[in-house]
Amino acid sequence: MNKKKKLLIGVVSISVIILIITLSLTLFKNDDKVVLSDNENNKNFINNSFLTLMLEQSDGSYQESKSNTWPSGNYAFNSELSRCENGGELRWNREEGIVNLLSNKSDACYVYFDLYNVVTITNVSATKTTNSVTLTVTVDAGENPVATYYFSIDGGRSYETSTSPNYTFSELTPNTSYTFQVYAVDSQGYESNEETIEVTTDNYVNPVVNSVTATSVSNDSITVSVSASAGTNNIQTYYYSINNGNYTSSSSNTYTFSGLSAGTNYSIRVYVKDRNGIDSNVYTINAETESVVYLCSTGTNFATCIKNQYTSQGSNGLYYHDGVGTYTNADQEAGDYSYRYAGANPNNYVCFGSDAASCPSANLYRIIGVFGNEVKLIKSTSYGNYAWQSDWQGQGNTWNSSTKPDIRTTLNSTFLGTLSSTWQNKIATHAYKVGGMARCDSYTAKQFYNTEVGSSSSSTTDSMKIGLMYVSDYGFAASPYYWTTELYYYEPAKSSNWLAGLNEWTISRRSDVMYNAFRVMSAGEVSRNGGLGYSNAVRPVFYLNSDVAYLSGSGTQSDPIRIN
Repeated sequence: MNKKKKLLIGVVSISVIILIITLSLTLFKNDDKVVLSDNENNKNFINNSFLTLMLEQSDGSYQESKSNTWPSGNYAFNSELSRCENGGELRWNREEGIVNLLSNKSDACYVYFDLYNVVTITNVSATKTTNSVTLTVTVDAGENPVATYYFSIDGGRSYETSTSPNYTFSELTPNTSYTFQVYAVDSQGYESNEETIEVTTDNYVNPVVNSVTATSVSNDSITVSVSASAGTNNIQTYYYSINNGNYTSSSSNTYTFSGLSAGTNYSIRVYVKDRNGIDSNVYTINAETESVVYLCSTGTNFATCIKNQYTSQGSNGLYYHDGVGTYTNADQEAGDYSYRYAGANPNNYVCFGSDAASCPSANLYRIIGVFGNEVKLIKSTSYGNYAWQSDWQGQGNTWNSSTKPDIRTTLNSTFLGTLSSTWQNKIATHAYKVGGMARCDSYTAKQFYNTEVGSSSSSTTDSMKIGLMYVSDYGFAASPYYWTTELYYYEPAKSSNWLAGLNEWTISRRSDVMYNAFRVMSAGEVSRNGGLGYSNAVRPVFYLNSDVAYLSGSGTQSDPIRIN
């Protein structure tokens, strides 16, 4: 029957002479007697003889019940007909199966029970994870089908609704107990009983790195293999760090650190994340690279000696730029058939300008690479801070200015003069590309190379002994992983680029802005906004004569290469 079409036929009169303000009174079944009870003190103070219940009959009418018990069988509380004359409120308590009366004064109330088969919840089951609980409700069919299910996690203060008997509470806390309340309402608006279930979410198990093993060690690389156990969720990502550097992520449980120094002990750290982003422990091992052994004897041509260190890409920190994809693909390489050092700290130190048994730090240089039969060196430390051109205004703001002070003069006069004639004679007079290039700090190393000295270059040439590094020299000195990264965004490459660390000038000036040249920043990126009048570090660069020979040394900072 439709609750909204019930007629008021009978009256239940509950007379309370004295009520305490805001007292909550409850009708409930107790030992088969209808009793009015004080919720706070639970004292029976009104006899059931004062209570008359109105029950619906089969013809839809209501008759007064002479029984002193609650109606048995298929009856349902009618909230629309039940009322109180003086404003009291009657509520059906789903959890207790009773009627609550809320009143603040004496009242006369009317309570109705319909003859109705209400849907009944017979069971509430739960499945759980670490952060979710799914409830499934089982019901005995009533007179009408269930229209809505109600699910609460906060003690009935609020309910989530669903037309399905299943509902999932998510984003819960692992290993935590939750109490859920569930009831249903059928298509006519009648409420079922309310059931309560307590569920504890699963405890979350983190992934664990069990061991890390160095499976392959060379003089410039270490390969590690990781054994890890999944916890609650599968492992998704492995993270690798060397000497407290930034972590590199990988989906593989093996990783190779390349471009390392020979005979050096490294601290390697590894951890994993599962698919929910939960971290494992950090596992640390120490591994030492093999000592470098040069494949040439005293008196071997120096360029040939360096080339002989190359056996495959990355061996001894060397990469061969043949332009046909020896490393990965051709568009990453310079394509000039050079042999260039790349990585964090290759063994490419050379003592130049001194024959002292212990090479002074001011005489330490490093090999950029071998170009043809010439070895190209760069000073290991800064020669000082200088303006690219201290007076760039007006005419003459080029590399080789006859009227304005410039770095060319500083390098080929002042700096060169610090070397004896014996050492000066080991330096080749070389053609440097010194013209401008357009705004392109977002180029990759290969694109810079093409613009500076390669196929796209329109730079002018100046022959001299001392110059500066090209932007592309800096780009290719990083681990090959970064060769497709634009140099304006080269900060992440800093830790794997042996040329990084200073705010310093390059030899490349901008052609579109007369007073700017490219410079490398200490954070690792390349900037086009180098005003020619700014002072930045300068590291002299030069090519050795092709007849220079190897004498001794392993190429480490403490044991640099000596030449004849």
